[in-house]
Amino acid sequence: MKRLLVVLLGLAILGFGTSRGIDWWNFNVNTPVSSSSKSVPFHVDPGETPTQIGQDLYTLALIRSTIAFDMYTRITNSGPKFQAGSFVLNTNMSMVQIIDALQHGKTDQKVITFPEGFPLREQAKVVETKKIATADEYLTAAKDPAWATTYKFLPPITAGAEAPFEGYLFPDTYLIDPAAGVRGLVRAQLDQFGVVFSSDVRAQIAQATPARPAETIQNIVILASMVDREANAKTSTDRGNVCSVYYNRLKVNMTLGVDATLLYALKRLTPEPTAAELQLNSPYNTRTHAGLPPGPISNPGKAAIMACVNPPQTQYLFYFTDRAGVTHFETNQADFDRDIAKYGTSGS
Repeated sequence: MKRLLVVLLGLAILGFGTSRGIDWWNFNVNTPVSSSSKSVPFHVDPGETPTQIGQDLYTLALIRSTIAFDMYTRITNSGPKFQAGSFVLNTNMSMVQIIDALQHGKTDQKVITFPEGFPLREQAKVVETKKIATADEYLTAAKDPAWATTYKFLPPITAGAEAPFEGYLFPDTYLIDPAAGVRGLVRAQLDQFGVVFSSDVRAQIAQATPARPAETIQNIVILASMVDREANAKTSTDRGNVCSVYYNRLKVNMTLGVDATLLYALKRLTPEPTAAELQLNSPYNTRTHAGLPPGPISNPGKAAIMACVNPPQTQYLFYFTDRAGVTHFETNQADFDRDIAKYGTSGS
C-alpha cells in the first residue's frame, strides 16, 4: 500500500510539473511581452548566433526568456534560417512571430524612426540623414495630391497649402525596401495612420462626450498636432490635460494662444517667438486669430491622437511648463500669473 501511495504521489507531482511546464512554455512562446504596440528596430549582423540574437531580443524586452528562445530555435531548427539584415519588430509580437520575421531579412533594407510631433519638413531631414532619399524627394512624394484618391481620410487640398497632408504622415519606425523608393515610405506612413485612426476611432469621434463636441478627423489631428508640440511626453496625463485646455477655450470662444502654431508659421521649432513675432498676422498665430489653425502643425503620434479623442473633463483654461519641466494647469488668470511668478517658465 505504501509503495502504491508513493507511486501515485510521484505521478501526481510529475503531472503537476508537466502542467506547469506546458503553461510556462506556452506563455513564453505564444504570449507577446505587451498587449500594446511599440515598434522596435532590430538588426542581425552576419555571423550572429541564435543565442546572441536571443540575448539581444531579451535586452530589448521583446522576449521574456532566452532559455525558451534557445529551446524553440533548436526544436524547430529555425536558428540556421535567420537572415542578417534590419527588421522592425513589435512588443505585441509573440516569440513565434518574431522568429518567423527573423527568417525574412534583407541586407539592403533600412530602418527609419520618426519622432512624434515632427512637422513634415523635420521628417524630411530625418529621411535625408538616413540616406533613404533627399529631403526634397521626400517632400515632393508626401505632397502629391494623388494620395487623396487612395486615402479617404486625407483632407481636401486648399489652394496654396505648403504641406497639404501635414499631420497624416504617421510617426513610427519603418522598414524601408529601397526598391519601393520614397513613395513606399510615404505609403507606409499613410497606411499606419489608417491603422491607428481606425473605423472604430472615427465612429467614436463622431459622438460628443462631456469633455468634447462631436469631431472630425481633421480637427482631432489639428488638436493632437498641437498637443505633441506642447505637452510633456514624459507625463502620461499631460497630453489629455493640454487637449482639455484647448476644448475648454474653444467652448468659450477664447483664443488658444499656442506659441507652437506661430513657430510653425515661422518654420522653426525653437526658440520661443519674440515679442515682435507675436504680432505676426498669420492664421497660425493663435494668440490673435480665434479658433483652430488652418491645419495640423506636426504629425502627431497615437498617444496625442487618443488624448484628444478621449480627453479628461476639466475646467482648465491655462497651462505652462516651469523651469523643472513640470506642467502646471490652472482654471483662471490669477492662479496662472501667481504660479508663473512662483515657478518660472521653461524659457525664462
